[in-house]
Amino acid sequence: MAQLTTYRGKRDFSRTPEPEGRVDGGEGNRFVVHKHGATSLHYDLRLEMDGVLKSWAVPKGPSLNPDDKRLAIQTEDHPLDYIDFEGVIPEGEYGGGPMIVWDAGTWAPMGDIEESFRSGDFKFRLAGEKLKGGWMLKRLKPKPGEDKVNWLFFKEHDPAASTTENILESRPESVKSGLTIEQLQPAPQKPRKPVKLEPGKLKGAREMPMPDKIQPQLATATADPPPIPGDRTPWLHEIKFDGYRTIAFIEDRQARLITRSGLDWSDRYKRLTNTFAQVPCRQAIIDGEVVVVDSQGVTTFAALQDALAESRSHDLTFFAFDLLYLDGYDLQNVALRDRKDLLRDLLAPIVSSKSAIQYSDHVEGEGSDLLGLVTEKHLEGIVSKRADARYEQTRSTTWLKTKARRAEDFVIVGYTRSEAAGGLGALGLGEWVDGTLEYRGKVGTGFDAPTLDLLLSRLQPIELERAPLPRAPKELVYVEPVYSARIHYANRTNDGSLRHAVYKGLIEPERPTNRPERRRLISDADLASVSITNPTRRLFGDDGPTKLDLAVYYGLVGDFMLPHLFGRPVTLVRSPSGKADDIFYQRHPFSGMPKSVGVFDAVNSDSEARQYLSVEDPKGYLALAQFGVIEFHTWGCHHADLERPDRIVFDLDPGEGITWRNIVAGARRVRGALEGIGLNAFVKTSGGKGLHVVVPIKPHHDWKSIHKATGAMAQAIAAGDRDTFIANMSREKRKNRIFIDFHRNARGATAAAPYSLRARPGLPASTPLNWNQLESIDAPEDLNYSSLPQILNSSGDPWAEIDEYASDLQAVGP
Repeated sequence: MAQLTTYRGKRDFSRTPEPEGRVDGGEGNRFVVHKHGATSLHYDLRLEMDGVLKSWAVPKGPSLNPDDKRLAIQTEDHPLDYIDFEGVIPEGEYGGGPMIVWDAGTWAPMGDIEESFRSGDFKFRLAGEKLKGGWMLKRLKPKPGEDKVNWLFFKEHDPAASTTENILESRPESVKSGLTIEQLQPAPQKPRKPVKLEPGKLKGAREMPMPDKIQPQLATATADPPPIPGDRTPWLHEIKFDGYRTIAFIEDRQARLITRSGLDWSDRYKRLTNTFAQVPCRQAIIDGEVVVVDSQGVTTFAALQDALAESRSHDLTFFAFDLLYLDGYDLQNVALRDRKDLLRDLLAPIVSSKSAIQYSDHVEGEGSDLLGLVTEKHLEGIVSKRADARYEQTRSTTWLKTKARRAEDFVIVGYTRSEAAGGLGALGLGEWVDGTLEYRGKVGTGFDAPTLDLLLSRLQPIELERAPLPRAPKELVYVEPVYSARIHYANRTNDGSLRHAVYKGLIEPERPTNRPERRRLISDADLASVSITNPTRRLFGDDGPTKLDLAVYYGLVGDFMLPHLFGRPVTLVRSPSGKADDIFYQRHPFSGMPKSVGVFDAVNSDSEARQYLSVEDPKGYLALAQFGVIEFHTWGCHHADLERPDRIVFDLDPGEGITWRNIVAGARRVRGALEGIGLNAFVKTSGGKGLHVVVPIKPHHDWKSIHKATGAMAQAIAAGDRDTFIANMSREKRKNRIFIDFHRNARGATAAAPYSLRARPGLPASTPLNWNQLESIDAPEDLNYSSLPQILNSSGDPWAEIDEYASDLQAVGP
């Protein structure tokens, strides 16, 4: 029984449907692989041994490719009953989330089990529905202070191996139920025991019958949120929702929902009405807002109107922000903070992340901080409320509403001097209108000491004697209009000047656009020498581009692409048949390979000597189209200096709910953070939904140092804006956030090369851009095999001089 002590100690079997189990003395040989959507999605390998299931968590899941060495973390032994377990572990319990039986069958050792475990080389055969043939678990040497036992799990070379099939994508279903993990429905949660509520003990509470109607308290509009300087009044700040103000009257398990104008919409709000009837009380009056929340967490009035017009009450959510009456006591004279605390406790038993009623939380302190966040998230605004105020059935100044700022970029045309503020008091702003720069006023807030130092270091070297535009005030120190600033502001005056402007960040000038004349790397003779068999073969469907289109594209963009390929280790993505299920990576030399493709020797991460590929001349590059090469992926180094990278990549990968505009804004923030520590940042599309921020560096450090340094940078950026970014690989946590993937800066990792096509319908390209071009792009997939050659011929390569901007990473340390 001691074998299951750890397993049982982590679980509350009164809440979780997992089996408590027992140790079985039998000598079975079953196995199971669970797919587990816990904090992060992973797979659990379990082998029946010694009466229990020996278990390993495999974060990336098993691969049929023997070259893929997957980390497997040994976990606690599980009972044999667990081999058939499939269901949803409740939220808040250990391992909370859905779990399916992804594969199951029998296993057999390929040697002495005890000796294999002792040596850490454990070979065995699987006979499952998905996993078959020889497999191996190889134990890793523990790092100092590490208490976990880590192994590598990988496929043996045998007929069951495959370098092309991604078994996780091709077979996502359960072998027990046929369901995918997304189709599992959570088990009904046991309601939390209600907290004993005592409204009569609150200061200001009055015992009296429940009123039949309430006029909602309304907020007074203000340009800036409280508190103002010197104001010691305690304020609570809530997000302002874009919906219908509604008050819920609850009595004897019946609910009425009344609009601001006094209409009874209980029937129209059917889902909400039924949910309010479950609130654990005899009587209550709750104030709030009925909204529809989209996938990005934004509420829009239009979406609410659509839902009501189509009788979709299941799309409605009620955000509760005030409690006016509870179980015989009128609370309108109770301080707001106490009313909200009581409301939170009242709703706690029925509120979850998916419930129809949500508690509207708040922040205390500076309202301007929340307003800035709301502006960036494109929400409506905030409501600020005095924490000690009573509820007033009228419009009052104890509730203040502030609309979200507008956010735009303006040209910096000068600054005012202020010794008290460290040398700079305010920035003068301008805006280009039909080719003319016009003055838009000053911004004097939003700066801290490091920001003031940065601005002065940028602006002092470009000071001018004359104003660069009319109407600029005489007190400005004029500068060349090469820098821009991101500004939040409330509105504009009649002459276009900004009101209530707040500085939010510096936008560096674009790289020079006067590029040298294009250098021809691919001659007409090179193009004429390309030989393509089956030129009309379609890629990815009957109406997709042809194999000839692929060859023509790489011929046309070669002059721009090859400087980013020459001399770098390259991994190819091939699809010889042009079918979506016939795509594989090619890292090493292959049969029939063009002789002009470069080959070099190197040692891989397992200290094995292997040969790798590189592109060394135009002929080899062009010939690869014949072999179905669609994508080029490169290391961040040259093979002549393999251990010292000269480019680092931050791959911005959008989670669910993140739009293209969100990614663009996120990339600009990453750029600002990197350039704030002296690194020059370039940008390109990934060829998918994300962006790559690329930094050229001087090759002074090894891969380990670079990976550590870029990891620290990513963590720092994510820590500075946790609502936008995440720096760990957990897919569960990426919803509505951007994953900053810095792991492409590890030795042997690759990223799509500049101008490489991607093996997807339409053949989109990973396209280098100037930063200002991001704002004009709405659909990155439009940068593809068809459109990009013409764009490059007219605009050139914005990365042509990227290497000249290489930074020394010593400034930040490895």
